[in-house]
Amino acid sequence: MTFVQPKKSIYNMSGYTPGAMKFKNVDKIHRLSFNESALGPSPKAIAAAQSALNGCDRYPPPGNPEIRRAIADRYNRDIEKIFCGSGSEDILRLIACGYADAGDDVLYTEHGMVIYPIAASCVGANTVVARESNLFVDVDQILSSVTSNTKVVYVANPGNPTGTYIPNSEMARLRDELAEDILLVIDSAYAEFVHADDYCPGWTLCDNGKDNVIMTRTMSKMYGLAGLRLGWAYASISIIEVLNKVRAGFNINVAAIAAGIEAIQDIEHEEKVQHYNASMRKWLETELNSLGLETAPSVCNFSLVRFSGGAEQCNVVNARLVEHGISVKPCGGAGLPDCMRITIGPEESLRLLVDVMKSLKMQGVI
Repeated sequence: MTFVQPKKSIYNMSGYTPGAMKFKNVDKIHRLSFNESALGPSPKAIAAAQSALNGCDRYPPPGNPEIRRAIADRYNRDIEKIFCGSGSEDILRLIACGYADAGDDVLYTEHGMVIYPIAASCVGANTVVARESNLFVDVDQILSSVTSNTKVVYVANPGNPTGTYIPNSEMARLRDELAEDILLVIDSAYAEFVHADDYCPGWTLCDNGKDNVIMTRTMSKMYGLAGLRLGWAYASISIIEVLNKVRAGFNINVAAIAAGIEAIQDIEHEEKVQHYNASMRKWLETELNSLGLETAPSVCNFSLVRFSGGAEQCNVVNARLVEHGISVKPCGGAGLPDCMRITIGPEESLRLLVDVMKSLKMQGVI
């Protein structure tokens, strides 16, 4: 019997594997695997989304001008250089759709998000992986990995699952040394959590007069709108025009638009989330370090934990966490089989995780 076959690039493609959302025989699951907001969205955003449902029988305005205007006003930027999509993942796929073709090379770093090779495979492009240096993006490795067929370079800054970042000077060097016909994609999904003086999410590189840089952002993390799917990008008008050609006609729902407008304007709630994340991340990493566990220097709303006993020890610990209803993100798929990523989630969940880790330490498991 003959079956319809997908194109060749799909055969060996690894799909996205999310963290567990439920476990057998566990009544309550502590979701520390999705990097979801511990405090949830702004109450104003929730109210706006609920109100918007009264008009859900109508299509939203094409091009999403209201949410784009809110973003432009918040950051004092040109609305024409802003694009919105159904989560930043949607935009990362659209970039591949618009700028890579079968046989082209798409480059990303070794611990980068799985969406990058997925986006490349969807358009039939080849993937090239540049090594990182001790969990940090290495600009020299990226530059040495560029080929004559490279069309798109994806760089997460900060990285996921590493949580590390490179300074704006290094991103500028990467941009300057890349050929101008290669699109540099700066995935700044966790930018709102970073307060380092030498960090920039991508504004300056997008505004430098060249048409080969795009910054992508999300409202799933800081703003707690993961379930509504809302992301945005900033780039030259010529790049935005390409994305508008390949996007779906009405690509964001009315509830997401309404919630996004209120969320990005609620500075008080944003600062509350930032404060909680910084204090609880410091607490968690201090507790884990006291148990002899190594943590990466994360600037995000998660911590990356490495086990000296390697992948086997990491798997054993993960299984024990599951027994207590705690879902974390094992990082084997990101080339880090001896690591797990832990979201800075609700305090109750984090304290339970630490208690379990302490018990495992006493038992000699870690």
